[in-house]
Amino acid sequence: MSNIDARSINLNLLPGLEALLSEGSVGGAARRMRVSQSAMSHTLARLREVFGDPLFVQHGRGLAPTPRARHLASTLPRGLSALQDSLAEPEAFDPRSATRTFRVATVDYFELTMLPALLAHLAAAAPGIRLEIERFTPASVGSLSGGELDLALIGASAPIPTAGLRRATLFRDPFAVIARADHPRIGRRLDLETYLSLGHVLVSVEGRRDGAVDRALEKLGRARTIALRVPHFVSAPLAVQRSELVSTLASSVAARARELFGLRVLEPPLELPPATVVAVWPRRHDADPARRWFRDLFLSGKVAPAHIRSLMRRTRHAR
Repeated sequence: MSNIDARSINLNLLPGLEALLSEGSVGGAARRMRVSQSAMSHTLARLREVFGDPLFVQHGRGLAPTPRARHLASTLPRGLSALQDSLAEPEAFDPRSATRTFRVATVDYFELTMLPALLAHLAAAAPGIRLEIERFTPASVGSLSGGELDLALIGASAPIPTAGLRRATLFRDPFAVIARADHPRIGRRLDLETYLSLGHVLVSVEGRRDGAVDRALEKLGRARTIALRVPHFVSAPLAVQRSELVSTLASSVAARARELFGLRVLEPPLELPPATVVAVWPRRHDADPARRWFRDLFLSGKVAPAHIRSLMRRTRHAR
């Protein structure tokens, strides 16, 4: 690998290189950078000349990175982030007078459990702040890496690369079972045999046909009947409140379901590992005072309801 004098590189080329590495196509990189496709092709040609490497080769309808490009993909985001931090002059941020929009990618777990408290806090302490919340999908990873998203609030099992991103554990949420308050087949406690005899609602955010409960039951040589599979947490209490179905989900969602729908919350009749909730954000945003303030609302528990604040304390104590 040849040595390159960093002083000879036009820094304007580097954002284009990052876009090409993230998108894997000239067209996708051009759209991200908001330039024409011919301009991005010209940028790629200049990058090939600078690095003495093709960087990308044709692969189907897209581009496949060369070994040199893969190496750059693992190191460039950190370098750009450090450069941006060095050049940027931090601006003072006053949430009481600030007017700006924050973009968050998540699932409706967050909307059910934390959004009401967040909106109440913003109305009182930062009335000029606006939110854009979108569903977390595989495409969100590229938006995070590119700095277009400010934050992702997701489960720890979501596949997120480490390059260019930071991650912090917010809390670990144990599972609970929800059922309608007057369920005719559930007594004071829920035993395993009754649990397995009932129909279940599975919340499958990632589209899987099984969940943590099914994997735990498989180890016991048992299985449950999934009567309904849904992609959203809010669908589970809606399905449970007028049926004999039950649903096993995160205890913070169960607590919210009890509050909103008057459902009963029970301990699962088998041992289940808790779900871990994490916050993920671009490293390049570390020094931005506004984004740091926004992240701290979640990291500190300021906008968490009482149930989640208790989980956060327990999670920190267990570390």
